[in-house]
Amino acid sequence: MSEEEKLPQESETIKELQEVIKKLEQEKESYLEGWKRAKADFLHYQREMETKIQEFIKYANEELMRDLLSVLDSLDIAINNLDEKTKETSLGKGYLLIQSQILGILQKYGLNIINPSNEKFNPLFHEAIAVENCSKENCDKNDDNLIVEVLAKGYLLNGKLIRPAKVKVLVHQNA
Repeated sequence: MSEEEKLPQESETIKELQEVIKKLEQEKESYLEGWKRAKADFLHYQREMETKIQEFIKYANEELMRDLLSVLDSLDIAINNLDEKTKETSLGKGYLLIQSQILGILQKYGLNIINPSNEKFNPLFHEAIAVENCSKENCDKNDDNLIVEVLAKGYLLNGKLIRPAKVKVLVHQNA
């Protein structure tokens, strides 16, 4: 046999190599698409985790804030029970200064006060724990659900309600 007879035809070899190249190109595309999907999934996961971490950081102090609310309530009661003359003494001014400092620190970390006096009752932010009937002489239906007294302030932490304001609401008596 001659060497030419042992070697495949040049056109057959080129055809086989083109098929191998085509298969390899398809395999390469398949791997590339898989890699792109995996990269996109990873980037999505990374963004999701960053969001969750930011959310965690935003509300990490919530339990501490809730615990301090009773201290703020007690301080409010103490200050509200001082007469005007005592508020001008060093003791009264000290209470007010302490209250201001505590609120300043808590507000720095995202705490906001809900003090809805003379606003309409909103069950998303207020808890009605008392009602006051109004007589026909001094109120009308427009005054229905008006908050007439805030019994305990409410609080938001970075926009999230952590305690609704406890309020007394005005209700209109039907004649």
